[in-house]
Amino acid sequence: MKILHLILLLTAIILTGCSTVKRLPAPDDLCALGDIPGMPGVRFWGDEPPPNNSKRMAIIRSQIMGDTTYNPDAPIYALAISGGGQHGAFGAGLLAGWTASGSRPEFRMVTGISTGALIAPFAFLGPEYDAAISDMYTRFSTKDILKQRLVGGLIAGDSVTDNTPLRDILKAYFTPREMQRLAEEHARGRRLFVGTTHLDVQRPVIWDIGTIASSGAPDAYELIIDVLLASTAIPGAFPPVYFKVEHNGIEYDELHVDGGVTTQVFIGPMSLNIEDALKESGQQGQAHVYIIMNSRITPDAAHIKPKTVPILTQSLLTLLRAQGLGDMYRIYQDARLNHMLYRAAYIPEDFPNEPKELFDAEYMSKLFTLAYNRARAGYPWETDPPKIRFQPLSE
Repeated sequence: MKILHLILLLTAIILTGCSTVKRLPAPDDLCALGDIPGMPGVRFWGDEPPPNNSKRMAIIRSQIMGDTTYNPDAPIYALAISGGGQHGAFGAGLLAGWTASGSRPEFRMVTGISTGALIAPFAFLGPEYDAAISDMYTRFSTKDILKQRLVGGLIAGDSVTDNTPLRDILKAYFTPREMQRLAEEHARGRRLFVGTTHLDVQRPVIWDIGTIASSGAPDAYELIIDVLLASTAIPGAFPPVYFKVEHNGIEYDELHVDGGVTTQVFIGPMSLNIEDALKESGQQGQAHVYIIMNSRITPDAAHIKPKTVPILTQSLLTLLRAQGLGDMYRIYQDARLNHMLYRAAYIPEDFPNEPKELFDAEYMSKLFTLAYNRARAGYPWETDPPKIRFQPLSE
């Protein structure tokens, strides 16, 4: 990952503003979230409760009351999957091993950020898609996922790679059939949310993927693919996604990048009273929230050379790690306040392997296998806030 961070830093420092990409952003006085043409209500801000949340809960209530298989007193399971790039192999392996253990529940809600956004639709659809996420995180390496465009991207583009190969891989596994399946599960009152960052206004956005899938809009499938790719779009390294939106009938665009820029993992909009929302939606059972952090929480301590790039790189790594820990603590506190049972998993500090490239298939296979074996044997979920164990400094 340090190679990637170096690219990002050099891009930001040397070439800010150098781009031939043409945009039509909304005027500065239009800070509201624009409407997706033909698909109203498919997203909301991630840093405040949705203004129409009671209506959303009423829809869920109506849907679950119409589902003859639903027991309102049964436990409610929510799953939140974090970012982490190729470390998403951990989450993929954990889910597959969880299935093999025979104890994996059906999740009423699944959320995903960045690499977690790629896993989330398949986690939502259920164990029959374990093979898909296994393939995605063990078969492909950097050359299969990205095309480098270092010179052109730095001089006149919006990123140093072309992620068209990743788009093709994603569409091979998540097809219109999967979108239809997703819409069917959405109609049962289940929800799938993916986070991106609206970079123009520096705010997180949560996309209701099931509502998009159920919209009947002709471009719904492509919008879902765009949202998933936007959530993975590490700024400067991967291309951002420009969403067409409308304000008062006039079309503009929004620039969206990796959801991890604003949030590493989430279970809902900030400040949302989850307990009240569950009651409004008619869900009365004990709520459980599971977090899969596709990262280590132990500091990657090292003696930093007194040079600009190492200092900036380590600073960025520190920022991302601190953000992830903060998100975990917030979810833990939300779980306590809303009487939810909290469970968390993250890459163990004693996992000895390190990747040799941005997407190292051998490394991902080993990480997948580790998580799979632990989950199959009954994963030792953490029930308390992260306990950080400091490691000796390395050169």
